[in-house]
Amino acid sequence: MTANIKVFIISMLFIGLNACVSPPTNEDTMTDADLIRAAEQIEPAPAEGDQQWVIGYHHGTEVIKSFQCSDLCPENTLRIIYYNVPTDTTCESIGGVTKSILVPIAITVMPKDYCFPKAIAKYWGSDSR
Repeated sequence: MTANIKVFIISMLFIGLNACVSPPTNEDTMTDADLIRAAEQIEPAPAEGDQQWVIGYHHGTEVIKSFQCSDLCPENTLRIIYYNVPTDTTCESIGGVTKSILVPIAITVMPKDYCFPKAIAKYWGSDSR
C-alpha cells in the first residue's frame, strides 16, 4: 500500500469518526407540517417508564417527544411533543405556546406547564387526549 493510500484511508476514518461524535446543531430539521404529522401519529405507548428523546429542531429550538407513564403502563401513558426551552429564554420568545396539561403521576394526575410549537399547540390542552 502506498503512503498516499494510507493517508487517504486514515483521513476517511477520522472523517467517519467525527461524523459519529459531532454534537447536534440547531439547524431546522422540522417544518410545521412535520410537527403536525408527528402530533397526529398514532403509536404504541412504551410498556414501562417515562421515555423521551429529541426528534428534531424547529426554528432553532429542540423538539422533544416524551411518553409519560404512571404506575399503570402502558394504559395511562401520555405522549407529548414540546419545545425544550433554554433556561435563559421564555416560551413565547421562541414562538411557542405555554399550556398546562395534566400528566400521570402514580395513581393520579398533576398539571404541568409545557411549551408547545404553535403549529401543534391545539393537540394538547383541556380537551387533549
